[in-house]
Amino acid sequence: MSLRASLSLSLFLGLAGTCFGQSVELLTTYTQSQLAATASVFGIPSNSFSADHDVNAYRVLYDMPYLGDTIQVSGALFVPQGFDDPCGLPIHVYMHGTVFKRTDAPSFLSLEGSLGGLMATLGQLVLMPDYVGLGTSELMHPYVHADSESDAGFHLMRAANVLSEELGYTLNGQNFISGYSQGGHAAMVLARDLTTTAYGDEFPLSGAVPGSGPYDISGTQFPQTFEFETYSNPAYLAYNVIGWNSVYGNLYDDLSEVFQEPYASNMLNLFDGTNDAATINNACPSALEEFLQPGLVEEIQNDPMHPFQIAALDNDVYQWIPEAPVVMYYCTQDEQVFYQNALVADAWMTENGSTMHSSTNLGDYDHGQCAGLAIFNGTLWIQDLVEECLTAVTDAEMASLVAYPNPATDMVNLRDVHAQTPWTVRSMSGQVVRRGQGSRVDLQGLSEGLWMIQAEGHKPTVLSLVR
Repeated sequence: MSLRASLSLSLFLGLAGTCFGQSVELLTTYTQSQLAATASVFGIPSNSFSADHDVNAYRVLYDMPYLGDTIQVSGALFVPQGFDDPCGLPIHVYMHGTVFKRTDAPSFLSLEGSLGGLMATLGQLVLMPDYVGLGTSELMHPYVHADSESDAGFHLMRAANVLSEELGYTLNGQNFISGYSQGGHAAMVLARDLTTTAYGDEFPLSGAVPGSGPYDISGTQFPQTFEFETYSNPAYLAYNVIGWNSVYGNLYDDLSEVFQEPYASNMLNLFDGTNDAATINNACPSALEEFLQPGLVEEIQNDPMHPFQIAALDNDVYQWIPEAPVVMYYCTQDEQVFYQNALVADAWMTENGSTMHSSTNLGDYDHGQCAGLAIFNGTLWIQDLVEECLTAVTDAEMASLVAYPNPATDMVNLRDVHAQTPWTVRSMSGQVVRRGQGSRVDLQGLSEGLWMIQAEGHKPTVLSLVR
């Protein structure tokens, strides 16, 4: 595997018998007060979020395999400062959602990239791969291409492990994955590969929380998209076609085979990595009969060996059995990634013997409204699974609250909570909906979704209520 030219800070170290190069650049330092202000802008309740550490944000350039070659890609790394826990930091890989403009990727500290600081201040080492073709990579981005998403995440984990001494942190051996939208798809496939391949020998999965991802492209996402005369984001369809063709090479010879004019001839200009979603969507019609060539959808649907069908199957990511907790968040009014993706994945895993997964309905929200709920609650869910490293009585007094069963139906138990200990149940917006004391909490009458429980002397925990 060849080494790429790197910056003066490059480290060249052997891993698993293969040489990888990575370089790191400090982008900024987020102070605790800045992070608290950012949390307020995002609408995160102050009673459920505390900016515990300043955070250094870095851009990492690293190597990964792609189409039989070795390429250099970029990603963001967020390191909490002043973290003196002798047990070290858990890794939290956050897989970002759909972006079209290369500089909207996390390592350019985009809006989504800034979430890394909010996650890291809790005491997590946060990694955000930009993916192939985004960030500093100038290739065509292979949109929702499972293998390259997974490789981008895994090799950033490797790079972060190598950089630990240089940047002054240690790892505790826990590895968590989250992501939303395209990032939900990417989180699911990285979780799969950390479970079912040799990747897990280096970074065994501790838990994953994908949100609103197209896990079942072949059987759910595409068929439902074409049930309607219009699609809210035609740019996604074009991104998918062009991106997959850059990998497989057999979806079309010319874009006019897929798209009608005047759109076909302008498509590659739109997807040159400099245009954002609004620009591309505004240049494409939402009416599918105006956008796609007549008869194309029927041709694909009626031919199971059509290259597009085969590519879709190759990028389905739900047919595996979790060995660590996996929670899939979704919202039922999602107009972009249909919530049935999560239900299909849940059903397949259950039917094939999985006991380590669940799917949770966050409510009747659209794709944009669902994002904040899924990302924030996913981060808290991960924080609940981080192993405690108790070094003093004060640490023990503020141990994380454990509520079980979780997900729950009507009643939950609170571990290590005494009979006279007061507790509160809050909505995710912070409103108190129930008070009591003791180790049992009655949830009857509350609606399905996520609720926050806090007992005196314990950190709050998030509970999933199902009906």
